[in-house]
Amino acid sequence: MSETSPIYSGQGVPETFAAFKNRPCALGVEHPNFILPTPIEIKALRKLMGFSQVDVAKLTGCKWNVKGSSAVRKWETVEGKEHRSISPSAWQLMLLKSGLVTMEPLVL
Repeated sequence: MSETSPIYSGQGVPETFAAFKNRPCALGVEHPNFILPTPIEIKALRKLMGFSQVDVAKLTGCKWNVKGSSAVRKWETVEGKEHRSISPSAWQLMLLKSGLVTMEPLVL
């Protein structure tokens, strides 16, 4: 059997793209069961993609500098006053870039 099994860390964080596909946050924003990702899921997908915080900022149109991106850092902050939720459109861009979702042509 050549199928790869989903792999999770000890905390239930997906460590492979196959494992990520099983999560409600990876369904795509148009799916009725979609939920926004947790900060841990955002960071996990970024790392799976091999992206830095600056790379994600460039992809999503956020401000960045040589030190990083405060927007992406806040998305990955678990709780507290520094935490900010990622926008659905920014998350969708990450999902598209990672190949977890595809973009279907619009039917008019």
